[in-house]
Order: sequence, then C-alpha cells, then structure tokens
Amino acid sequence: MQGDNDNHEPMFNLPRVILAFILLSAGIFIGRTWYLGGDGAATFLLTFCFTPMRYQYLLSGDGFPGGWPAGIWSPFTYSFISPSLQSLIFDMLWLTAFGTAVARRFGPWRFVGFSAAASAIGAALFWLLAGSGETVLLGPNFVVAALLGAAIRFIYAAGLGGIMTMGGDAWRQPALGIIEMWSNVRVLQLLGFIFAANALFAILYASSGLDGRALLQNALGYIVGILLFSLFDPRPSAIDRAS
Repeated sequence: MQGDNDNHEPMFNLPRVILAFILLSAGIFIGRTWYLGGDGAATFLLTFCFTPMRYQYLLSGDGFPGGWPAGIWSPFTYSFISPSLQSLIFDMLWLTAFGTAVARRFGPWRFVGFSAAASAIGAALFWLLAGSGETVLLGPNFVVAALLGAAIRFIYAAGLGGIMTMGGDAWRQPALGIIEMWSNVRVLQLLGFIFAANALFAILYASSGLDGRALLQNALGYIVGILLFSLFDPRPSAIDRAS
C-alpha cells in the first residue's frame, strides 16, 4: 500500500489527514443542511461556531447553546463548519491545494497540531477584530491561509505553481528562515502576489458594502502560518542543511 508521502498519482493519493478533514467537513455540512430542521440547525451552529457572544452571555449568567464546554471547543470546531455549499467546495479545494504539501512534510499529528494552533489564533484575532459585535466565525479560511503561509517557507523554489501542485518532492525542500525569506526573490514575489490579491478583494468587498474583515484575517493567517511553521517542522532548514 502507498503511504502518505508517496507521490504517485497524487490527485488520488491525498494524505489521510487532508482526506479526513474534507470528509468530516462535508459530513457536518450534509447533516446540518439536510437532516436538521431550522431550529436544530441554528442550535447546532451556535453550539459549534465561534462567537464572542458566547462568553458575554455565559459571564452574565445567561444560557447559551453548548454552555461552557462549547467555550472550550468552539475555537477549534468552527473550522469544520462551512456556511454554504459554495464555501465548502471552495474551502476544500484550497485546503487540498495548500494543505497537501504541508501535511506530507509535517506528518498527520504535527499537521493536526499546526491546524489546531492556527484555528485558535484565528478565533482570538476574530474576537479582537469583532469586539463585542454579535458576529459568528465559520469555516477553515484562517487555517487554509496559515497553511499557505507555512508552504511558502519551503516551496520557494517552485513558486506559486509549486504550492498548488500536490505531486513532486517540493515538500522535501529545506525551509527558509524568517530572515532568509526577505532576501529570496521568489518568496517576495509570492508574498507580493498574495497580499496584492487580498488588497484587490478588500477593495471589491468594500465597494459592494460587504465586511472586509475576513480578508484582513486571511492576510493575518498567512503571517501566522509563516511564524508557526518552525514550531512544527520536523525537517532541517536551509541554514541547518548548509552547516
């Protein structure tokens, strides 16, 4: 049997942890959309989404779906709940593109740890940006952005096309250090493209009257992924390889 790091027929040989993420997210969406009624679906969302409202209600003594246990798990569970079918498909495609190389490099448990840390940081930043507003956070956008940030650290030689390629040995590349990244032309091109795209979408969102905070969170997600990478990477960096 082929292992997670086997690169033959990569389209059909996703790392198991990526496949599990996709199946869990799809299963939750199907169950919430097709098998729960309106009130049941709303209760489910309030139980597992992340929202600052939860803690405000609980601290004031009022009830909130899930109680205090949901206050512990919701900074992680929101990442598995896509608000719509289009969002689910889009999120899973980007997870597959950006997460596969990272999953192969980290292995399943480090990948889970990285994703959980990114999810919790994304929830904290959402709370900071949302303030006391009655808003909810759903979907893996921040985690996917962090995975892209992590991928930039080691797929610098292949450029943007390498990040989105599931095959090959790009995931084996020695990682660049934080300081090295700023002197690497390919990395700067990638970062420039990513942040320019975010700025463009922010302008489009603003012109249509939509809230652009999600796009700001994506930009922060890239930075978080770049910074978190070294805590989970089991392979030598470019500096270690050279010494």
